[in-house]
Amino acid sequence: MIKHVFFAVTIGLVAFFLYLAQYTGAFKSVYVGLDERGPYTLVYKNHVGAYHKIVEKIQQVEAWAKENKLDCKYTFGEFFDDPSTTEEGRLKSRAGCLIEAQNTTAIAHLKTLALPSDFFQSEYIKTKAVVALFNGSPGIGPLKVYPKADSFINESKLKRKGPVVEIYEVLDRQTMNTTYLFPIEDK
Repeated sequence: MIKHVFFAVTIGLVAFFLYLAQYTGAFKSVYVGLDERGPYTLVYKNHVGAYHKIVEKIQQVEAWAKENKLDCKYTFGEFFDDPSTTEEGRLKSRAGCLIEAQNTTAIAHLKTLALPSDFFQSEYIKTKAVVALFNGSPGIGPLKVYPKADSFINESKLKRKGPVVEIYEVLDRQTMNTTYLFPIEDK
């Protein structure tokens, strides 16, 4: 009897972990290459603390954008510190909406809006970067995407500069594209 229960629990756990891996995109490919990205207009809130807790800040900026009829097709997280060398409580990031330069209507509309006191706006200039594309949960990015990008950077003898930017595009309730920008120095 115990053997059957153990077998059933084991099968259940394996099925659950396979589902979880499928759901997060663990079996999906990461595409890495060299490109230029930007310019972008960023509307954001600052965040200090664990990087995985920026979602609330993104949602606050999205809600403000929606309330003010500002097109916020893309959201982003910009990560300034290396979590392997910086205490989790001191990690600095920005989170909010990203507007592409060609979206002149949204940029013009943004100029007519007053930002809340805890919101900021800046420009992300055109930047040469290692770009990684992933159609899965950004939650597994540090395990799946970052190592692949780091390998590409090392193999190509490139040098990183500046913070990593993750650009999120929600396609539907179950599909999200994440574009990772790892800025590099010009040779």
